[in-house]
Amino acid sequence: MNQSVAKTSSLFVSNRKFLSPGGGGVQWCTREYLDTLTTSNLEVQSVPFDIDRSLSARMMRRLRPRPYANLLAPNLASQIKTTAARRKAKWCFLNNNDACSLAPKLRLLAPDLRLIFLSHGVETTDVVNNLRLAPETLAPAQRSHSWLGRLIQSEIAQRQAIDGVVSISEYDDEFERWLGSTNTLFLPRQIPRDELTKIPMIGRVGCVSTLNHGPNLHGLRLLGQALESADGISLRIVGGPERVGCELATQFKSITYCGRLDDAALRQEAATWRAFVNPIFCPARGASTKVATALSWGLPVLTTPHGARGYRWDDTMLPLPDSPTSLVDLVRDVAQSADSQRWFDAAVAVRKRAPLNHDVAERMLHFMESIPPIR
Repeated sequence: MNQSVAKTSSLFVSNRKFLSPGGGGVQWCTREYLDTLTTSNLEVQSVPFDIDRSLSARMMRRLRPRPYANLLAPNLASQIKTTAARRKAKWCFLNNNDACSLAPKLRLLAPDLRLIFLSHGVETTDVVNNLRLAPETLAPAQRSHSWLGRLIQSEIAQRQAIDGVVSISEYDDEFERWLGSTNTLFLPRQIPRDELTKIPMIGRVGCVSTLNHGPNLHGLRLLGQALESADGISLRIVGGPERVGCELATQFKSITYCGRLDDAALRQEAATWRAFVNPIFCPARGASTKVATALSWGLPVLTTPHGARGYRWDDTMLPLPDSPTSLVDLVRDVAQSADSQRWFDAAVAVRKRAPLNHDVAERMLHFMESIPPIR
């Protein structure tokens, strides 16, 4: 392990709820970032914060909504500066978009503090996809003509204040450069092993999804339409909101909505699936953490190039079709195969291509050392 950066005092600034155990993709990605930094032998001090719930902040967010405005306590950047000085921290890692919004103020208050944005995906990407694919999933303010322009301006200003960006997909690495980031690093997704005791049922596949997220909803609608001609296939959906899941199940005969399930119930349900389906047909934000979850369970993931973004994939073992029709053809082959073990073996082959935490930590240290010094 490279030692010139290791053992350096560092801060990890994050929304407190992202540091909680369990949770979804944001919590998973946060833990992965923290594990990488710890394995890098950096001395990391977490600096959690909460969204500002004061009456004045809540009124401003309601009456004058703006991207990233009135979310954080006004003195938060000063508190981070004080903590950095006390701990003699050289590096400050800003976890996800809320934390990155502090960058312009931190640059002014602590010009010697190196700011690294740990991205979970570019927010602009989400808004554009939602506007284009499922505008009903956006809050009314985010559908206004001015929101997207202000969002892009805010994200450009943030990138001008940071020293480097770490991304979790190849797409986001390119989006970051488009926003003006000059030092970027893409870290492929890691995949743990957490095998299910499988009792696969022929014709049954599943998906875990945030159903009011534009790319997810768009993909499920396209897949539901394409499945209309595929008899004997049951796509079982887990997630919320319940209203959207029920609408999908009513609209498409192949879809069964299972509701929101706790971890134990989800594992019991997923053990009956022949495969996990992730229908994404656009360049979406970040990476689909659920892909790592399914592969960790030993389930074959049937997805697209966009759905596999962020992962080291072996498409000779698990193909990546690029249209709803071709994805349905693959779903039919796997769900009705006489040899389900072949596909479970393919999932293990893809899982083995994922980097180990030690390798990712090494790449992180090399990246930090490559960032030019402050002039």
